[in-house]
Amino acid sequence: MKKTAAFIAACVVSGCTMTAPVNGLPRATVNAAGGYDMNVTVDLKGEKKAISPLIYGVNQYTTDLRDVKTTAVRQGGNRMTAYNWETNASNAGSDWKHSSDNNLSDSDDPADCVQVLSKQAAKYNVNYKLTTLQLAGYVSADKNGPVSEAEKAPSDRWNKVVLTKNAPFADTPDLTDGVVYMDEYVNYIINKLGDSQSAEGIQGYSLDNEPVLWNDTHSRMHPDPVTIEELGSKSVEMAKAVKKLDPKAEVFGPALYGYTAFDHLDDDDAHTEWEEIKKANNYHWYLDCYLDHMHKASEENGARLLDVLDIHYYSESARKGIEDRLQSVRTLYEPGFSENSWIGQWCMENVPILPTIQKSIDTYYPGTKLGISEYNFGGGDDASGTIAQAEALGCYADQGVYFASLWGGEPFILSGIQLYTNYDGKGGCFGDTLIPASTGDVSKSSTYAAVNAKDDSKVTVMVTNKDLKENENAVIDLRNADKSYKSAAVYAVFGDSEEIRLIDIIKDVKDNKVKTELPAFSAAMVVVSDQADAFDGLKTYEETKTETKTVEFTDIESMTNDKGFVVVPIEDAEHLSKIIINGAVTSSAGSSWATAGCAVCMNVTAKDGSGFWTYKSYNLPLGSKSSATVKFDGIFTKETGEGADKVKEDLEATVAEGKVELQKWWDASEKSEESSEDKIEVKYSSIQVVYEYAQGEAPKVTTTTTSSAVTTTTTSVATTTSSTTAPDKDVVYGDANCDGNVDLADAILIMQSLANPNKFGLNGSAEKHLTEKGKRNADCCDPGSGLTNDDALSIQRLLLHLIDKLPE
Repeated sequence: MKKTAAFIAACVVSGCTMTAPVNGLPRATVNAAGGYDMNVTVDLKGEKKAISPLIYGVNQYTTDLRDVKTTAVRQGGNRMTAYNWETNASNAGSDWKHSSDNNLSDSDDPADCVQVLSKQAAKYNVNYKLTTLQLAGYVSADKNGPVSEAEKAPSDRWNKVVLTKNAPFADTPDLTDGVVYMDEYVNYIINKLGDSQSAEGIQGYSLDNEPVLWNDTHSRMHPDPVTIEELGSKSVEMAKAVKKLDPKAEVFGPALYGYTAFDHLDDDDAHTEWEEIKKANNYHWYLDCYLDHMHKASEENGARLLDVLDIHYYSESARKGIEDRLQSVRTLYEPGFSENSWIGQWCMENVPILPTIQKSIDTYYPGTKLGISEYNFGGGDDASGTIAQAEALGCYADQGVYFASLWGGEPFILSGIQLYTNYDGKGGCFGDTLIPASTGDVSKSSTYAAVNAKDDSKVTVMVTNKDLKENENAVIDLRNADKSYKSAAVYAVFGDSEEIRLIDIIKDVKDNKVKTELPAFSAAMVVVSDQADAFDGLKTYEETKTETKTVEFTDIESMTNDKGFVVVPIEDAEHLSKIIINGAVTSSAGSSWATAGCAVCMNVTAKDGSGFWTYKSYNLPLGSKSSATVKFDGIFTKETGEGADKVKEDLEATVAEGKVELQKWWDASEKSEESSEDKIEVKYSSIQVVYEYAQGEAPKVTTTTTSSAVTTTTTSVATTTSSTTAPDKDVVYGDANCDGNVDLADAILIMQSLANPNKFGLNGSAEKHLTEKGKRNADCCDPGSGLTNDDALSIQRLLLHLIDKLPE
């Protein structure tokens, strides 16, 4: 994934096995999925394995907990490496212009991020919470936008990180000392939320995030590669501090980003430190070294310091395309499987990967659990994502993984989790005890089966059909059962929809053999019951399927208003199902990757008649062609209050005014020096608005599928102050860009000037930047208090008629 060429060269030094080359290059083959009668064997008397409930986790930063029924949530990622718990400032590193800002929180309440995590988890019944502790050396000192190379640490843009304070903890952190204490952070969390055994507390602490990439992602504050000694000593010191304050909390480490880090820590080919340590200790790969170091430190400490060996895994072969993605999970568990990537070519010594890691654990620190706190096999836009995700979760269950949290929130991938945790939309879930299951050819179909430890009246069987074109006749044979199973239901994801659909109900199971037809390119959960009437009253997808209507707009230019927003007409808000945005993203700085962060913005009307402004975000990745899907389920988020008093509430509502706006909000780039000027361009090719109607409902007639020009109006607003002093007659509150109107462009300019003052602030370099007069106009929420995000929010509230004047 990172610096592949350097890694291949390093493989020679590290001793990775190279397979025999063909035409000068090693080659891995993947069996093509072909049509066949699918035989699935389940052994109810075979070896049983308890499944950790924590493998169905997600990452808070990428996944809305409303979108998936999950069992664990991790607060991590690149943003958390430079998170300042005292002020909630964070730095994006090279992910986005090395910007220090309020991306994680605009609150001034210390440790607001972890408090929000606790509240969100409680709201959605997620009992296990993992947060990140900062070890890299510095955290953001402010929220003032991009940090230049000249401002790299140490400078006043950064606060120094000290892991242990060795002094009494303060009830409120000192914001003037230029230092952030990490054990004081843990103590603050415990005092605020309770310890790891409390419902609101934090159960796990991660020893930072992807330390091998600090010098790449966070070069402004850790420009040099992490060393084995640095990572080891910091891990031990931080773990000791956590265990002293909360002995039952679990420590995760070292959150390595991928295979090269497992092997030799740094993926630079000049890793002399590792070669010397490896030879002196006869280690197989770096994971041995880390485990051994933490084990010895634990023995000296008299208590375990590492509970979970934490890795990240992003499949190399899955990024090749659908056919490789369908086979990609096999690298984790199948001996002899050679995937179509450099891992399959050069590193078969450590395949399958999870058993190799477990051997390291058993050898160097027995009893340590295995966590995969970031992973993604791709395929978010089609059923290959569901199939790979479903196979991955089965693999995690089989390989004894303790904790796993998906990085990403793409619909098809989340459906892979839902198949295990909520297949029927009513909390139906995979059993808690794995039993042996197999198919004739895992390249064509994978399967995992489970029962509940104390109740085998129901058997759940996850099975995939990897054939891209052909349906398969599947026979699921429940062998060695002590009872007769009498009925079954089949829930599946297939076709062009990420929805889980009930596709078959079998009421005449005979001889404990379930016969069903699985759609091509699908993942299914087959639920088998010993009760004949278990599924009475249910109707299949075919019996209840809805009718959809799609309106496509291709004349995007005529739909774009003078603010650069694409205005999309909505003709039937009540039945609006989703909007599919197709387009291309380019980077002026030639970024190796870039993402255009956008949002569908709209006014909505709640059931109680109240209206509010809200949005649903989406990302379009770099590429000649890309797409994003925004779903509308009738639930919209309303924000009220300001600062620490801000409250988010989910309400049933519909889109108002017969339109939505596609707005570009931010740019992201891997570039460092050029990133502050990197311009990400979004060019839409088509927009599809999808409406969904139940049987018997007549869809509205569409007279055209090509858009006509849509115009919007702005209102010129002159406001007066409620202050007892005489107002400045030259001030037009809200008119930040001084164009005579108060509209959304003013709110955007305010936010831009706060995030990037050098470009959009006073005398900034951008063509449209804040002037002295504009600054006076913009200070409209509480005149005289200075410019804040609340001023932009006040303008939005005015435009939505939630307030009738500015300032308020």
